[in-house]
Amino acid sequence: MKTFFTIVASIATVTSFAQDVKFGKISKQDFEKIKSTIQADAPAEVLYSEGDYKVTFNTHQGGVEQTKKVFYRYIVFDKDKTPNDILTISIPIYKTEGSDQDKLLSLKAVTYNLENGKIVQQKLEKKDIFLDKVHRFLDKQTFTFPNVKNGSILEYSYEILSPFISSTDTWYFQQSVPVVNSNFTFQSQDYFNYQQDLRGSFSPKITKDSKEDTYTSTVYNRGLDPSMNAGVVDRSSTIQNGKLKINTLSYSLTNLPTYSKEPYVLNHKNMLSSLQFELASYKQPGQTPQNFSTTWEKIGKDLMDNSNLGRELTGNNFLDETVKTLTANKNTDLEKTEAIFEYVKNNFTWNDYLSVFTDNGIRKTFNDKTGNSADINLLLISMLKKAGINVNPIVLSSLNNGLINYSFPSRTKLNYVIAGATINNEFYLIDATDKNSQLNLLPLRAINDRGIMLLENGVKEIPLRNSVMTNNKKTITADLKADGTLTGSFTNLRDNYFYMADKNEIASDPKAFEKEYVDGYNFEISDFKSQDNKINIIRHQFKFSDANVDVAGNKIIFNPLLFLANTKYYLNLEQRNYNIEFGAPITTVSTVNIKIPAGYKVEALPVEKQFTMQDQASGYAYKVVEKDGYIVAQSYKITPYSVLPPSYYKPLKEFSENIIKAESQQVILVKE
Repeated sequence: MKTFFTIVASIATVTSFAQDVKFGKISKQDFEKIKSTIQADAPAEVLYSEGDYKVTFNTHQGGVEQTKKVFYRYIVFDKDKTPNDILTISIPIYKTEGSDQDKLLSLKAVTYNLENGKIVQQKLEKKDIFLDKVHRFLDKQTFTFPNVKNGSILEYSYEILSPFISSTDTWYFQQSVPVVNSNFTFQSQDYFNYQQDLRGSFSPKITKDSKEDTYTSTVYNRGLDPSMNAGVVDRSSTIQNGKLKINTLSYSLTNLPTYSKEPYVLNHKNMLSSLQFELASYKQPGQTPQNFSTTWEKIGKDLMDNSNLGRELTGNNFLDETVKTLTANKNTDLEKTEAIFEYVKNNFTWNDYLSVFTDNGIRKTFNDKTGNSADINLLLISMLKKAGINVNPIVLSSLNNGLINYSFPSRTKLNYVIAGATINNEFYLIDATDKNSQLNLLPLRAINDRGIMLLENGVKEIPLRNSVMTNNKKTITADLKADGTLTGSFTNLRDNYFYMADKNEIASDPKAFEKEYVDGYNFEISDFKSQDNKINIIRHQFKFSDANVDVAGNKIIFNPLLFLANTKYYLNLEQRNYNIEFGAPITTVSTVNIKIPAGYKVEALPVEKQFTMQDQASGYAYKVVEKDGYIVAQSYKITPYSVLPPSYYKPLKEFSENIIKAESQQVILVKE
């Protein structure tokens, strides 16, 4: 797909919508706000945010470029509770293996404090800006606001010049704190047709503007790479004069609440109001339009024709002997698949880079024993094909990359590839990048609603669902004293999906994992440890003391599930338009053994409960008995699906309310 143009001219552009908020224009009155006007308990607030993105012709060097200007202003009410993404900012800098990369033209950040009636500024210094190399195609410029206090106003702005024009960054109108005013402007020349991908439950005010300008251009013979590149210039050129329409779209939203951190959401950003533009086509006057985003079928065909995806699966005769050895004593296709899967998982290491395209290629990955997600999983697919398995690539958008909009086919949204195999009429999802994954048990990053399976003659949407049952067993053994004090131990056995997730978190930051695990208890915890038995089960345990239950006269009254009792379900919406995501089918069993203190007997026990959710989508049982001098309480909940559609949100709320009622019952012991 080639075009032949480069405009070198002075082209007037349309200014963005009128603004009253300017960087650095801070007055004493701005500090008078002591709490959010949107959510009174919010620790901070976005007072103003603005994104101004433009796709224009480079008037000096030729080609096309994208300019990104971003400006944020916050006010902090409670520093200690303010989310880290407000206090520490990371700016993505994209690049290629060649010379093309984003250029950070400017960056400034200031903390303002009102001290003794005067506004005191503390500017960000260069030494406080750090470059984080995320992977070979992405860096991040990261900084933390200096001298932040309760009442501080924070501002930052930056400008990036980018050669990558296939899409804009995703603009999130909603943030982790309330937003008073959020604005986004996108400007492009009439040659370019960008489609908007607008999501979320809030509808912005949209204004459109267009302006026609004259230009003088030098036209070179060059190619426009739809994947973001500008092409290569040759020596032939001509001078042309003409007119060009400049289109501007402006979006504005005000008084946005923070997103509710609902349970059963794997990526909360998927629920936010957001906007992104993607280049759909380019049309130069007098030439045939070039369509970059057409249909999923066309995208699938292009990917299978790509030398770094579909064509990587052909040939590879060097794998024949290895496949033959691995499958020599395997009698069924499932046994062959498991043998090859285990071999790839255990012998090849993912380098943490996500892509639908190979970086090393299958041969180099086989020799070097490492590669990106496509290298690893296309190697797996190639080996499975050689074993006679009906297997195909499934391309998808990883969890942190956001949901695919299936009504708007997008090649650039795809950044991950896994395998899909049909064996004895059963379908299996397979991802060999995680050494703890299983057949039909994907790592969290690969669970993002749906993917696109690439077939020889088309494509097929595939739900990304884990189907391996995961168990979460919790046990408390406690000694209850007559004064109401409790001491004891807690043990948590987790397998499959939880095992995989816990192992990854511990490997990333063991101290952070421990802190998150034990946070929130109002009694002393000691001897926390995690033990991996290497057979897909992980054990977390700790001891506790100084816990107390109620003593009233000659009676001891307590909840027999102690700190395992469900007391709140956090399902706060009236309805939800987003899937209910559990990650995997889950069985949770909580067992509590409490030794009855000497001289006491049981006066009352909770009533046994058993019920199910609509359509058997979940089931629950609860029972408390006295046995051998102990109060023994056990709750059992099973959810046999990894995902439920939004229509089950209200039934889930009712089901959760019934669990809370069941687990709010008390045991009463009376002194003999």
